[in-house]
Amino acid sequence: MSDDAQRQARLELAQRLFREYYARCFWHMKPDLVVTEEMIPSIVKGLCRHGGRKGLQEAAKLQRTERR
Repeated sequence: MSDDAQRQARLELAQRLFREYYARCFWHMKPDLVVTEEMIPSIVKGLCRHGGRKGLQEAAKLQRTERR
């Protein structure tokens, strides 16, 4: 997979997680926020802090996509 395709897949995952966990983790952000690469650490942090066990697992998945 090319770098651009990996980056796009990571952004799509981050955007999906933002929408899915919005009420629980990201209530302080705009609901129609478009996630950028620079925002991913904030998404990971929110999932880890407020997402429960499932959110923590999703944060780990999002971080693993960075290392590929």
